[in-house]
Amino acid sequence: DGGGESGREVLNRAASALSSLADIAKTNGGTVLAVSHSTYLRTLLGAVMDVSLAKAATMEQKNGCLNVLDINVEGVTAKLGPKSGLFGGSLSPVSDFELVLPETHIIRMNEYRHLECITWPTADAV
Repeated sequence: DGGGESGREVLNRAASALSSLADIAKTNGGTVLAVSHSTYLRTLLGAVMDVSLAKAATMEQKNGCLNVLDINVEGVTAKLGPKSGLFGGSLSPVSDFELVLPETHIIRMNEYRHLECITWPTADAV
């Protein structure tokens, strides 16, 4: 064991995070900002989109990009079972996993126009 979380634990954490964000949004007027790293975001977005984890791993997520999600705050959920796209569809060897997350729609993904006006320091300047 190399330590860290298993893939199942990461997926469960992503579903839990979406539920927590929905709860916060419901109590504060509807807007929440969350910051995370690209690998976790790819997993979370893959679950929301119900695409295979292999495809999700290759989704572009530039450093500092924005992803805008519309998370249902009324308790409507989506269930991803062992034969969902997330696990490869009907040929998936997974048989004992179900993920329940708030119904979520992606409004924008990997938005980075706001970064184009930034002058980043070079290795020579550091």
